[in-house]
Amino acid sequence: MRIRKLPLRLGQDAEKDITLRLKAGDENAFEEIFFRYYKHLFAIGIKFLKDPELAEDAVQDIFLKLWDHREALNETYALKNFLSIAMKNHVLNVIRNHHQSIWEYLSAEIEEAVGEETTGNSFQFQEYSAILEQGMQKLPPQREKVFRLRVFNGLDNEQVARQLSISVNTVKSQFTQATRFLKDYLSKHADLEGILPILLYFFSFTIFS
Repeated sequence: MRIRKLPLRLGQDAEKDITLRLKAGDENAFEEIFFRYYKHLFAIGIKFLKDPELAEDAVQDIFLKLWDHREALNETYALKNFLSIAMKNHVLNVIRNHHQSIWEYLSAEIEEAVGEETTGNSFQFQEYSAILEQGMQKLPPQREKVFRLRVFNGLDNEQVARQLSISVNTVKSQFTQATRFLKDYLSKHADLEGILPILLYFFSFTIFS
């Protein structure tokens, strides 16, 4: 499908008008909103999900929900802001449900990039992995376990809590502190640009942990 490029910004009166038309069931208004904001919402999806198919599905879900719940829209609220917030919330739910597949997709991308480059760059990637491992080993034991179980074993907060016999709130706190420490550690000990794909994956979790 070819997405027509339309300006993201609408005047206040124009945005109120198109929202009222949508609320009334105007399919042309819905189509205009779709083409106007599709790329913006897809960019949000890609930023956090890394997987184009998951991002595309997320955008489609947002627009389906927009149409299904159009009568509840508030025409005084900025439509772009409303859609952006809805997309971010939806993406966080997708990450909760698919974080293992997102990690596998990201890992495959990194491995492919490394395979296409020189042996020296391959060693550099191994060095990044070693630095990350060193950082994790500097975490307090429980914090390290929580982080590994969440990220590498694909467990959710409740599963980690049961496995370690701690509360869900403790899991959330320990995971948040672990990601903050590792972000700081990696920025000090590794080339931030080179390690960024891994950082982006890790710290997408901190939004809802």
